[in-house]
Amino acid sequence: MIKYFTALVLLISGFVFISSCSDPIIGNKNHLPPETYLSVFSMPGDTLAPGKTVKKISWWGDSPNGYVVGYKISFDSLNWAYTTQNDSTFIFSLLGQDSTFKMWVAAVDDQQYTDPTPASNRYPVVNSAPSMVFDPSLTLPDTIFPVATVKWIGSDPDGDNTITKYWYSLNDTLNFRPVSGSLSSMTLTKDSGLVSGNYCIYMKAQDNARAFSSIVRMPQDSTKFIRVKSVSSKILLVKDMPLNEMPAANSYFPQAMDTIHYDVLDIRSNNGSLIPKIINPMFIETLKLFRIVIWSANRNGGSISTASDDPNLNLAQNSLPYYINSGGKVLWSSGFPNVAVVQGALFNFAPIDSIRVNCIIQVILGMDTTFLNPLNGYPKLFINTDGTIIAGTKGFYPSSSASPVYKIAPRGNCADTITIGIKSPATNPNLVFFLMPVYYMNGNINASKTFLRKVLIDEFRHGSK
Repeated sequence: MIKYFTALVLLISGFVFISSCSDPIIGNKNHLPPETYLSVFSMPGDTLAPGKTVKKISWWGDSPNGYVVGYKISFDSLNWAYTTQNDSTFIFSLLGQDSTFKMWVAAVDDQQYTDPTPASNRYPVVNSAPSMVFDPSLTLPDTIFPVATVKWIGSDPDGDNTITKYWYSLNDTLNFRPVSGSLSSMTLTKDSGLVSGNYCIYMKAQDNARAFSSIVRMPQDSTKFIRVKSVSSKILLVKDMPLNEMPAANSYFPQAMDTIHYDVLDIRSNNGSLIPKIINPMFIETLKLFRIVIWSANRNGGSISTASDDPNLNLAQNSLPYYINSGGKVLWSSGFPNVAVVQGALFNFAPIDSIRVNCIIQVILGMDTTFLNPLNGYPKLFINTDGTIIAGTKGFYPSSSASPVYKIAPRGNCADTITIGIKSPATNPNLVFFLMPVYYMNGNINASKTFLRKVLIDEFRHGSK
């Protein structure tokens, strides 16, 4: 059944439209008008074989008394457009089901005589269904908190702009919900139905002729699902330390936070498979599920450290500023990356002017109990007594908006004290930045507990309304 349709003309830059309610015949009867021909000819009343909505059509004319200078073209025999071209590409845009369009072309000669019997053809148009796939480079991790950003690629042989809607459903193909056809990604949350459990996502595209694509699934493997973890705390621990340092971290945090509940996101294990490939919005929105983020990374760079041990600074740089600006609070604890970049921009989320590259403490041993000078009521910390060595420690110059909380006494080629930890701002801070791995500061477990309580409860007001 024929429903509503329109015809859109593309790539006809030389067309001039003329409003008319009569045949395009000009001239007197003594002059032989030009004849017009279409590249595909059909007898009157005949219809060409069905084709796609995008068609390239050619025409030409012959004038017995002169030469052809242009052509008039119409799709209703009432309204005409003028062009000097001999071909063009047309999009017959369907707003309903398959349909048939008719086209008239009349040649015009140099005396402005127009063919009184324009050439015409009927062009049946068959709608082509759209298609879509999930972007294979941006698949979801196999385990997530209740935030999932998915991106897809949709196309339609009749023009991608004919896709009017995408439809998605969680775990079945019976309860689809619509998404605008102008979108290529969406973020699902608890409000979308993501709660604790195993999930898969089904999607399909729909065009303006109400044809649907095949249904696609994420994960593509029908035996696999995405595990959604519930948020059980206001604190998220991001574990960003090398695998060989995991034992120290796994020992430290349960002891130091024995009375403070927290959730964990391990972004190192399984080659970082739990890191969302879409940082904005998925990773940022994941952080926003929590009031406080503890980002714990490696020991200081040096001869015992490699670049692969460095914190995931690109991830931090592209997420933590947005998280902090949204009201989140961050405890950052890591060694200095084993890289050549030395300016404060390396930590764009912290008020640091620059790194003190000419002031390096080569080795700090567990027996050294005097290297940290706490300020602002922070406890003195002690390095692990299990033979831990921290090498290549660098201090930094904080910005004026930051307040120092830990300094290292002068030693080696460092003639003055070295700032190693700050909070910012000084009052009601949203960031405590400690340029050493806190899980190696566990020589005294009570001091470790006091340190974390100082940050989380006193500074970040954890537990307050």
